[in-house]
Amino acid sequence: MTAPRKARAKIPSRRQATQTADMNANSSQMPFLDAVKAAIIITDAAGCITYWNPYAGELYGWQSQEVLGRNIMNFTVSTETREEAEAHMAALNQGKAWSGEFQVRCKDDRFLTALVTLSAMVNEQGATVAIVGVSQDLSGRKRAEEELRQARAELEKQVQERTDELNRANEGLRDLSARLLQMRDQEARRLARELHDSVGQLLAAIGMNIAEVKAQSHKLDERGRGALDENTQLVEQITREIRTISHLLHPPLLDEAGLAAALRWYVEGFSERSKIPVDMEIPEDLGRLPTDIETAVFRIVQECLANIHRHSESKTAAVRFRQESDHVVVVAQDFGKGIPADKLHPNSDGRAGVGFRGMRERVRHLKGSLHIQSSATGTIVTAILPLPGESGAGDSDTFLPEFDD
Repeated sequence: MTAPRKARAKIPSRRQATQTADMNANSSQMPFLDAVKAAIIITDAAGCITYWNPYAGELYGWQSQEVLGRNIMNFTVSTETREEAEAHMAALNQGKAWSGEFQVRCKDDRFLTALVTLSAMVNEQGATVAIVGVSQDLSGRKRAEEELRQARAELEKQVQERTDELNRANEGLRDLSARLLQMRDQEARRLARELHDSVGQLLAAIGMNIAEVKAQSHKLDERGRGALDENTQLVEQITREIRTISHLLHPPLLDEAGLAAALRWYVEGFSERSKIPVDMEIPEDLGRLPTDIETAVFRIVQECLANIHRHSESKTAAVRFRQESDHVVVVAQDFGKGIPADKLHPNSDGRAGVGFRGMRERVRHLKGSLHIQSSATGTIVTAILPLPGESGAGDSDTFLPEFDD
């Protein structure tokens, strides 16, 4: 009988032995790479893995013994990214490097966004002999960026909501302020009529009684006649002051004859009382304007001249009125010391001078604009008010006339 043959061990080829020896040598000669907290993968020019550090196993799931000798293209690259990966591999074989984000397929089939840097190692002849890849997990950063983006979007949404609420509140306050101004004008008109009709009639009755007594003054002694004459003068003075107060509250001319007559009357009276000459220009043929426009213009002029008298120390003043096809312009100018910044602009608490705030509210309610120019040589206040059916007067070219000193 023939003795059975002994089984012979399979002897690896020289190439396989060389590759295994090289991989083992590479692994044993690079212990410092094992400690790096970044995935470091080294392949040959064809993409076969020769080194896979422990962090790569932690990041992608495969341990080194599972991947050494395998082509990296066969398990870490998805179908969608294969063409891109092959292009990078071709460039690396030409000695070029690449860095960027890449979707790496992990052992559990999930895809991880990594920041990858690929560098080619070349020999003396310039041929690529190895490819070194270093990658970092970007998924945490991506999640943080997404969370930050969502938080920012939510914050912007909340800010927009608060802004809308604030705008609505401001609009409500502006409407309320305009309504209060209208109520004040109505109350001023009512008080003016009460003073003129009730108090004026009472003073007239007192005057007639004094005249009756004065007709019999010969029956009084000298002291009595002196008191009677003094009362006559006091009643006349009170009557004039009541008439002036009534007209300042709401001039009857504004309702009866219109803006031009009311302004001329007021400016003449202001010049007489303040001793400040006012140069006024207003069209002789100015027709009637809407009541709210006439009232606003009169109150603006009234407020401007009052400020000039109280604060500017100006020796003269000027008032100009101009009507265009779609808006009217009123300008008040003085040649005094100018307006302090804390009165011209809102203070840190949001408050400015009461007079300017009232003018702004009137103009804003009528969808117009108010411009104030002030320096050490004087102040110019310009109000532009759109006529009914027109809008955007505040966006038009501002009429700012030049005045001679």
